[in-house]
Amino acid sequence: MSHYRRRAGFCAPLFLAITLRILMGVVLLPVSLLGHAQAPAALPPVSQATQNFTLLPDRGNVTVLKLDDQLRVGKPISDGEALTFTSSDVIDGVVERDMHLKGRAQIRRNGAALKADEITYNPDTDIADLIGNAELSKGNTTFKGPKGQFKVDAREGFMETPSYELRDTRGNGTANKLTIENSDIFVFDRATYTTCTPENMDWYFTASSLEIDNEQKEMVGTNGVMRFFNVPIAYVPYFTAPTSGERRTGLLAPVVGYNSNNGLDITAPYYVNIAPNRDLLLLPREMNHRGFMLGASYRFLEKEYSGVATGEYLPYDKQTGTNRWKYDWQQRQIFAGGVGPGGAPLPGSWSGYANMSRVSDSLYPTNFSQSIAGQVTSQFRQELGTSKQLTGELSNWMVGAKAATFQTLQPDPNNLVQAPYNVLPNITAAYNSQLSPVVSDASGRYLALPTGPKTTFSADYTRFAYALGSNFNAPPPGAYTQADRTVVKAGLSLPQITPGYYITPTVSFQSNTYNATANPAAFTGTSPAAVQGFTIPTFSLDSGLAFERDAKELHGFFGRDMLLTMEPRAFYAYTPYQSQANTPVFDTADAGFGVSQIFTANTFIGNDRVADTNAATLGLTSRMIESNTGAERANVTLAQKQQFTGQKVGLNGNIASPTTYSDTLGSASVRLLGNFSADMFGQYNTQLNRFVQTTVGASWRPTVGRSLNFGYRNVWSPPIQASAQNNQLATPAATTTDQYNISGQWPLTREVSVLGRWGYDALTTKTLNTLVGLEWTRDCWTFRGAYSQAVNTSLITTTQVLFQVEFRGFASAGSNPVDIMKLNVPGYMPTSKPIPPSIYENYQ
Repeated sequence: MSHYRRRAGFCAPLFLAITLRILMGVVLLPVSLLGHAQAPAALPPVSQATQNFTLLPDRGNVTVLKLDDQLRVGKPISDGEALTFTSSDVIDGVVERDMHLKGRAQIRRNGAALKADEITYNPDTDIADLIGNAELSKGNTTFKGPKGQFKVDAREGFMETPSYELRDTRGNGTANKLTIENSDIFVFDRATYTTCTPENMDWYFTASSLEIDNEQKEMVGTNGVMRFFNVPIAYVPYFTAPTSGERRTGLLAPVVGYNSNNGLDITAPYYVNIAPNRDLLLLPREMNHRGFMLGASYRFLEKEYSGVATGEYLPYDKQTGTNRWKYDWQQRQIFAGGVGPGGAPLPGSWSGYANMSRVSDSLYPTNFSQSIAGQVTSQFRQELGTSKQLTGELSNWMVGAKAATFQTLQPDPNNLVQAPYNVLPNITAAYNSQLSPVVSDASGRYLALPTGPKTTFSADYTRFAYALGSNFNAPPPGAYTQADRTVVKAGLSLPQITPGYYITPTVSFQSNTYNATANPAAFTGTSPAAVQGFTIPTFSLDSGLAFERDAKELHGFFGRDMLLTMEPRAFYAYTPYQSQANTPVFDTADAGFGVSQIFTANTFIGNDRVADTNAATLGLTSRMIESNTGAERANVTLAQKQQFTGQKVGLNGNIASPTTYSDTLGSASVRLLGNFSADMFGQYNTQLNRFVQTTVGASWRPTVGRSLNFGYRNVWSPPIQASAQNNQLATPAATTTDQYNISGQWPLTREVSVLGRWGYDALTTKTLNTLVGLEWTRDCWTFRGAYSQAVNTSLITTTQVLFQVEFRGFASAGSNPVDIMKLNVPGYMPTSKPIPPSIYENYQ
């Protein structure tokens, strides 16, 4: 390990390397001075040059011409101040009265260009007649035709049988006549519009009249007909459509799909642009198996508050004979104080939030959600909360309060979901002696972390209660209908943190008190035991080192400089045993066992359990980092936890036969430059001589639009004791998860790519989900189709058929499958949108 150096340390190998570099610099100094003397001499001043002509203007001592890094646009000027330029092969007539330009004739004024074989221009009337190959260009708009007439200053005129191109939207077309009302409004008679190239007119739109307003970014037309491969597919007597991505009130493209629950499913969205910071989306939806549903989504954004409110209502479901509904309201509010970047409250602010959602019945998400994630939702929350950081001498204090109720759904009668306790209310107060922000040191290379003793204190009061009537026959979470819990925590630590090492001793304690009301029906004739509180101290010591070295041997493999690090870590924790068998569980669960959890003192998350422990954990992490960018290319961690005494406290009571064990964790993450990545995690139990958790994932993404992914997960769960306090039945040890999934996206041709996903459960020998998709991209349109089948519950399997045709820069039709493709295929990239044209494209 002598070739490693401590970060910001001063070890012998590093000192020698610096010394050698200084010595080499001294030796090479004369060579560098000679090289400087041989540089080309400066150009002589202009005064010494030949007086007959000047090659370069006098630039003082500047002898090197510098290239500008970008094209620069001049400041806009008004038409009244702009000059008019003309050019042609032949010019005749009377200056300022009647000019005739013949042969490659041009008139330019303030960014606009008129071109033709012949131009006759009268400055008195400001009328220019263009004859033969007439062309008008302004910005990214171009019109071409056999002849035309224009008023140069007024930007008015007309053109016969023009073809046009709007490069901002890639739109183009033809018309019988063009009338230019001003510099931004163009009116076409008998026009066509498409974003296809003239050589590939797969789709185009025709209209009796078409007006394009470049200032308002709007297109208005009458008697519009949409043709796809020359087949009429839609007709509208009157329409308006945006010519840019700006928001505008109007009909959106309909969403059409089919699934096994609702049959043919059609939604016709209508968008209302209320204000720059407010909008409304109306979602009328017709399902031939269910009926007509109306949905709406309202968004609002202010400096002090923002949020979204959505709702859906089906007055009569043909299959259930009932009305069905859903609402969802989310809002964040700043009551006092300022707002920082991204809307985050500044220190000292008083903020609040609301998160309210509910549905009419347990099967609502399964029946009506248009995403796989929404179909498996089994719980809706109604929560209000607020928090305030105090100011002045109390600036280290934070206080807050919230109230929350839960609606627990039961979509699967064979797998009932346990209802959590409602929180009515929860009041907290927390103190932290180190709230100073992390800042950079004087060099800007390192972060200066707060040092010195750190004191923390928190108090938490919660009233738990549940109402079975609102949870669709959910089993109660425990044997108490109501309970008051008070939790007090305090800690004192002395962190010593440097770039090369850190050591942090901590002493803390947690004290819980309860006042609970029993539910007699839950004890089946037995009397509940007295609810037990506790006060338990904990001591922990966390320490680590950080070494790094230049990995020159990896330069040839990666083609860039690399750093290798070695970061050993040691953690010890001691918590004495105190029985918590008669303490109920309200909001606590096993923390699991991972790389982050192995370096913590408590094996539970929540406030109802404190695990007894007397264990030490040793770990080693090594990273491979790019020297110039800091990108992490590989990360390997090994850690082992050794218990000196067996843990007696379990989640649902005391562990009957506690034993010491030594679990070993290993994780690795690799990101190779060839766009290959792999992640692995394993937990090995030496007492059981088996892996209790295994996760493997890999992906290969050689280019955009190409990806292959593989994943595997296996979890073995130890036996769980029965608990009358928490309504928990005893379960034996068993493998609870054994699942595989494969997904990917790959092009078959330059235009067609396929994607898919297959998920398999080895325990039930059933396919969990299947997705097969196709994306066909042409010059000006894209077709996406997907077939999806997913197991929602033990009784319900949902099949969906989604398809969409997107006409680039104009509209889309069908049910967008992009969301379901992104959810199921990691790395999926939809067809990229065309790059916006530069103002210098086709520069005139």
